Amino acid sequence: MGTIEIKKVERKVIVGKKGEQRQQVQKTYGKIIYRGTLSLADMAEHIMKHGSVYTEDVVIGVITKLKTCMQEMLADGYKVKLDGIGTLYPVLSSKGVDNAKDFSANEAVTRLGISFLADQSKKSVYKASAMRQGATLSTQLYSELTGDSHESGSGNENQNQNENGSGSQNQGGNGNQGGTTPPSGGGGSEND
Repeated sequence: MGTIEIKKVERKVIVGKKGEQRQQVQKTYGKIIYRGTLSLADMAEHIMKHGSVYTEDVVIGVITKLKTCMQEMLADGYKVKLDGIGTLYPVLSSKGVDNAKDFSANEAVTRLGISFLADQSKKSVYKASAMRQGATLSTQLYSELTGDSHESGSGNENQNQNENGSGSQNQGGNGNQGGTTPPSGGGGSEND
């Protein structure tokens, strides 16, 4: 596959169980360093470089039509599964009401959006185990506390694993970062 750059981030977190003595300690976590965001035109150009017989404008046209049709189907309440990629599906949040007769979708629904679930079939390259096997990880130590870079290295290091050895995933992040981190806001807590 490719190389995913991992930033080692030092953070202060609170450890200990609730009701017992808790202390603040410094721990190191991994975050992905994103290289950028590819646009539709960027992806069409990339597809052409893989020996596609279709020109860039044809690829853009097909993807644009797919996007339009997906929006239509999602708005009609369908899930859209793109084999080998994943499933997009509509989601909502709503306020609860005491009596079912008083429930009104227009008043109770507070958020309507789209979620994505990566394909987890045995053949999928998006399964966590397949991504882990196919990616080379490169690391750099960066302190969010000071903003200083302390060291750098590269190679197939297991830097995306947490303390107990299991790789946990967290989608999203801030800026050019993502990955496994405690809650932000000056520190997190463990063992709650």
